[in-house]
Amino acid sequence: MVFEGKEMFGLIYAVIALIVIVLLSRKGRFSKKIGYFFLTTSAAMGFLVWAPMLPWQFQSLLLGNSKQFPQPVMALVLLMFVVATFVFGRVFCGYICPIGTLQELLYKLPVKKLRISSRRIPIIIHFGVLIAFVVLATVFSIGLLKEIGLRDFYFLSLTASFGLVFTAFMVASIFVYRPFCRFACPYGAVLSLVATKSRFKMRQNDDCINCKKPKCVAACPTNEALDMHSKQECYLCYQCATACPTKAIEYKRT
Repeated sequence: MVFEGKEMFGLIYAVIALIVIVLLSRKGRFSKKIGYFFLTTSAAMGFLVWAPMLPWQFQSLLLGNSKQFPQPVMALVLLMFVVATFVFGRVFCGYICPIGTLQELLYKLPVKKLRISSRRIPIIIHFGVLIAFVVLATVFSIGLLKEIGLRDFYFLSLTASFGLVFTAFMVASIFVYRPFCRFACPYGAVLSLVATKSRFKMRQNDDCINCKKPKCVAACPTNEALDMHSKQECYLCYQCATACPTKAIEYKRT
């Protein structure tokens, strides 16, 4: 139970951050500076207290070896953020998860980016990984996240076997938007499915002028800018809203 206090601190932080981000977004007061604050704070949490690492806890739940919380409590926590995603969209993935926020910050480095034009291919690969993850955990008692070095990375044990696999994901995130989130995170795959039905999303309002070449589409790193899109891979990065010339995109109830 070495990490129990840290895990609880991480959970409390995650809940408070979720509430604050949603309230500010609903009031139209969520700014780039506030976004950077949560991105940097959440990314640092991964290294400092190893929390809130819900993808890892999802793996621990399936393996039945959670050392931080009893299994029913861990299941309840994971379910709580599934419900939160159903209501508010992928706020956890966007601004609270240490893995996602670190990738978001790395992607902001000023280098040439590689844009993945297909929306379908990442989703197919992602759910293929989810199936493999569940089978390996429940049938063979193999934790895929451990094998690729997620914990080793955050504990700076990069010489551990296969630890460089996760490190490679982080390096790739400088050039490709959130590769681990979009292709490999098992809990993220679950949340992405729930997010298709979320009650609050980034949406166009009546000020939309239906541009011939929509700037919001060009700005969106996951090709989810238009109302016709499911928003399952929308991380609420606000790039679409920032790019819109008429400020016609806002976080609102669908």
